[in-house]
Amino acid sequence: MRLKYKIGAISALAIGLASILTPASAEQASNRKALQGDRLFEYHGCVNCHGVQGKNPVTKKVPQIGGKEADYIVAEAGKILRGERDSDEAKLMHSALAYQAACDAPPTDEELEKIAAWLSKQ
Repeated sequence: MRLKYKIGAISALAIGLASILTPASAEQASNRKALQGDRLFEYHGCVNCHGVQGKNPVTKKVPQIGGKEADYIVAEAGKILRGERDSDEAKLMHSALAYQAACDAPPTDEELEKIAAWLSKQ
């Protein structure tokens, strides 16, 4: 009986600690992802068209993406990168990607998620 009580108490303690620690861990992971996104935003040349923190586009055809929801950024940029959009904005992004002096290779899906996480906090 005593052993069952100890196991039950230990289980309750473990569950309690997990519920307290998990949000902080998720938040820390999100912050790490955002920090990496900052560097990737510059590395891939996104800053050349979208401006500092994604808030100062070089032309009206380039959207302001700083402060937008990460899921929205991933979805819209993904459509453009996969060639699923044929708008003027998409054509502009594809021409920038083709011109290696202004923009490095397109980001991978994982890198795009990191960039979007960072942009959403701007």
